[in-house]
Amino acid sequence: MKSEMRNISSAKRMSQDGIFAAILIILGMIKIPSVFPGAEFQLSAPYAVCLASMVGFKRYFGIGICASFIQLILGTHTIYNVAVAMIFRIVAGAIIQWCPFRKVALIVAGPIGTACARVVMAYIFSIPLQPLLVAAFPGMIFTAVVAVLLNQAVKRITIQTA
Repeated sequence: MKSEMRNISSAKRMSQDGIFAAILIILGMIKIPSVFPGAEFQLSAPYAVCLASMVGFKRYFGIGICASFIQLILGTHTIYNVAVAMIFRIVAGAIIQWCPFRKVALIVAGPIGTACARVVMAYIFSIPLQPLLVAAFPGMIFTAVVAVLLNQAVKRITIQTA
């Protein structure tokens, strides 16, 4: 899959990356409510995990930087949102990149990335970690399940647009 992605022209790759960034931004704005306050689900997390799996860490990280920069400029994110998102991207992308078991990586990358982002958030705001992790737990499960289900669709889209 990754070798197929290397064969596309740089203009086509740039266009594709712009579309991927736009989708990441839009899915980050869609929040599915939860029964627990502050524990809404974002569709961007499972999409991001699938995207990292399809295009590789370096390209995925660049798409994430672009998406965060746009959200910062538009005022829909603060520097704290961007910092937390970047921690998620680094951790989830690294797991996808270096875990030898693809399906296991898809399942654990999002929850571990979210947990690491919550650790950073607890440190930045000097708040207890446990409530942040408890509030994030339903979203972690949601991300793990949806990433596996969404992976085939993202793979098809990535191949068809290459």
